[in-house]
Amino acid sequence: MTLPHTDLDVLLSHLVGDRLDLDAGTLARHLPLLDEVVATTANGNALISELGTYAEPSFTGEAFPVRSDAVTLRLSRPAVASVVATRADDGRREPAALWLFDGDGAAVHRAHLLSPDAPLVTEVLRLAPRVDDPPAAPPPTAPDELDHLGLLDALTDGGGRLPDGLVPATPPCGVARAVDLLCLLCEHGVPAGLAVPHGGCLQVGTGSVDHVETGDVVGVVSGAVQFAFAPGEVDAVRPVRTHGPHGPMTTVLLTGADGRCLALLGQFGLPSTEVVTAWERMVRDVLLHPIG
Repeated sequence: MTLPHTDLDVLLSHLVGDRLDLDAGTLARHLPLLDEVVATTANGNALISELGTYAEPSFTGEAFPVRSDAVTLRLSRPAVASVVATRADDGRREPAALWLFDGDGAAVHRAHLLSPDAPLVTEVLRLAPRVDDPPAAPPPTAPDELDHLGLLDALTDGGGRLPDGLVPATPPCGVARAVDLLCLLCEHGVPAGLAVPHGGCLQVGTGSVDHVETGDVVGVVSGAVQFAFAPGEVDAVRPVRTHGPHGPMTTVLLTGADGRCLALLGQFGLPSTEVVTAWERMVRDVLLHPIG
């Protein structure tokens, strides 16, 4: 019987690349040195991509600094099981790239490398000594005790699975409400966060929503961030309320038919009180009283 090919197998069979013997911490420290990249996290139903430079990624259980001017990743250490550097393939129009894979060989994140210095950085990564990662962070607290960061970490560690017993702030609603919310954010210029989880990786982009394109695929542009999801794959929009830096705060989860979180809309990092107040007002108006 032929075993199914993993994403890792397929990649190495089609592109010239090397597996790097890297621990998660060493990888995180070196990612900002890659300079300009196109960093992408996609789970098959939603995608987030950003042109920019990495901030040093953080890991679940740690503080979560979020920068609007840099690519922000939240990682689960066990998810960084394999790292592959691929060379440019002009025939396939594929630039050089760095790929992250989980323990099952599934691709969880990729970075197309645009800087002339990127080959030097990947060579340094090939030679970097492996360091044992610290012990895994303790599991998240019970759902009714989760704060905002605990919710994000539970989604990251769980590959998008919602914590058992998580109670929505309002009853779940249809995907059209999420589109209405994005359009209202764009119209009023209220900064918001867009995030996509996949296989132990959560990529976050923050800033004002500049453009929303609707149709079979909903596309959002926010500065250097591009965010997209397939509305037909969104089974429900679930607003959940957790304790944030300024008190209770709502995060909007887009979930699929299997209950997994496909994408998040919310406030990440340390937004101002004014931004959180405007966000909460819009969430309340749209999810309880849909516009249009």
